[in-house]
Amino acid sequence: TVEERLCHDLAVPVMEAGHGPFYVCPIHNQTFTFRWEYPTEHYCQACGKTWSGVGKYDWGWVNFVHLKNRQYMEACSYLYMIKGDAVYADRVLDMLKDYAVRYPGWMVHDAWRHYTESHSGKMFGQSLDEAVWFCTVCRAYDAVKDAFSDSDRAFIEKNLFSGAATLLLARRDFGNWQVWHNAAIASLGVILRDDSMIKTALDDPECGYHYLMAKHVNADGWWNEGSPIYHFYPLEAMVLTAEAVRCRGIDLYDKQLNGMFLAPLKGTYSDLSFPSHNDGWYGESLVAQSGLYEMACARLSEETFRPVLSQCYRSHRRHHCFALFNPFEIEPASLPFVQESHRFAEAGFSLLRSGARTVVMKYGPHGGGHGHPDKLSISIHDGRSEIISDFGTSAYGAPDYTRWYRKTLAHNTVCVVGKDQEKVAGRFESFKARKDGGSVRASGDSLYRGVHMERSLDLKGDVLRDVFLCDSPEAHTYDYVLLFNAPPHLIGARESGPVEWTEEPYRQIKDVVRYLSGRSFKVEVDGALVEIVSGCDIEVYLGSASGIPPTNPSVKTESGSEDRPVIQCHPLVIRTRGSKMDIKAKWHFE
Repeated sequence: TVEERLCHDLAVPVMEAGHGPFYVCPIHNQTFTFRWEYPTEHYCQACGKTWSGVGKYDWGWVNFVHLKNRQYMEACSYLYMIKGDAVYADRVLDMLKDYAVRYPGWMVHDAWRHYTESHSGKMFGQSLDEAVWFCTVCRAYDAVKDAFSDSDRAFIEKNLFSGAATLLLARRDFGNWQVWHNAAIASLGVILRDDSMIKTALDDPECGYHYLMAKHVNADGWWNEGSPIYHFYPLEAMVLTAEAVRCRGIDLYDKQLNGMFLAPLKGTYSDLSFPSHNDGWYGESLVAQSGLYEMACARLSEETFRPVLSQCYRSHRRHHCFALFNPFEIEPASLPFVQESHRFAEAGFSLLRSGARTVVMKYGPHGGGHGHPDKLSISIHDGRSEIISDFGTSAYGAPDYTRWYRKTLAHNTVCVVGKDQEKVAGRFESFKARKDGGSVRASGDSLYRGVHMERSLDLKGDVLRDVFLCDSPEAHTYDYVLLFNAPPHLIGARESGPVEWTEEPYRQIKDVVRYLSGRSFKVEVDGALVEIVSGCDIEVYLGSASGIPPTNPSVKTESGSEDRPVIQCHPLVIRTRGSKMDIKAKWHFE
């Protein structure tokens, strides 16, 4: 990391950064390829086009420079601790002095670089990014500051760290943003030797660490925004808070924090990846979070978390810097991770498992600002990969984010009259775990006004039965949707010609072909054969749409996944009209 960074200009940018999620190709929903030498020319790998003359892209480029500088200073601090070579401390000193010169003059601004105090930053376009940056940089500074002169320490602390503390203490939020604000405030409190700041970060009655833990962490251990990404994101901030205040004799590694580490362990597929619920980035996995579990192993329970790390290192090199805090040798596991079926009562989803095969149904709380209208939706993983997926989200600045990924139609559920579900929870009905699978049933009476919806899944060995029923006093158009990752082949359905949907969100599905099938047909796809039977007359449509999205480079996923383009999915839409819908799908897995 250090050697690569030294190949480029080390000067801190003069201009404030914009918003990283805006640094996205508007055509392909893919983050631009960051290039040091081209601050005003932004390259999309998917289309081979360079975009210039767009302010938000230029400001987004600056955002990435600050992230590269944070990584550089962190890497230097570790090398200084390992080698004791003052050159690494000097490099951190030079960059921090540069930031200390720039920071006081930067404008308080939002993601659009408008002056506003609400959620704004100075270095970045939002206080959240500011907080994340300072959590790491405070740690780096603490590791090397003894090599600095008194005057250099005073200059950096006054002009950079005190300025950041003033800004973040004025920002008050009540979700994952504030967890990061608190982590940065605690870290800055340590650096500035101010215990009152630490007390504010931990004990503020409206948005302190303890209050947010009580408010947002479910009894089943999940953070209540409803996705693995938005579980591990605040969890990382909590760990950094706990690490910062240890030097003040405060131990935050308690039962509740331990529960946040335990909950995800029962929510993975057999390959340790997670279904991408709500605004969750596709590809999140326990492997990507091995650094946090290194800290859990060191601080909480070696007996509990050492086997988790052994599973992670079956396919992944042990290289996270947090491993340096864990004194235990970790040998890769010899056998894969096989779990039983499980229900998360508060998070509101169930996983049926048969060997390495997993079927997930989601029906719980909406998830707040990061929630999706996706109740009674399913995902299926055959032990190798997902056959049908919840795609989570694209970059928030990408056009497809609001046009497609946040729509009910973009989930494996039923969409009524083309509208999104209400922002409400479904209702859990029953769950039973068996050694060869299990069953789950959930319903909803308020997802669509006047419509009762009910879905039942039963997994037994290599067969899954899926029954979806809808009932209403009034006639509606019901679209039962399956989003296949590989092109499906329809058996017993006759192609009748192309269809062009023009209304939203259907127009996001391209190359649509209509099929005639009576009331039953089969679908053959890699890994499974699906028998579809309807109790009503149906219309069948097959097309293509945005599927697995490009990964946000700032989110931890498996190595290399950040470089992928959008992977097309193949929506199969089974349409019925009337007051009832009755569709049964029987899956036979290979």
